Amino acid sequence: MTETMFVIVISMWGLTAEDEWTFIGNQYVNNNPMSYEACQAITDDSQWDRHRTNAYYDINIDCWPVTE
Repeated sequence: MTETMFVIVISMWGLTAEDEWTFIGNQYVNNNPMSYEACQAITDDSQWDRHRTNAYYDINIDCWPVTE
């Protein structure tokens, strides 16, 4: 059995009039599969400085499993 590999996905989200976050259709995917532990270490909030100037948009950084 092989270990599930993960990639880093950076996606953009918008806040709706109903005060719900929704994916707005733009994302970047890092095409370097890695272990979940390695992915989590890179995407951990402590590794990033965030500069948010618009309360209606946000960026998420997540680990997603690689699917065949």
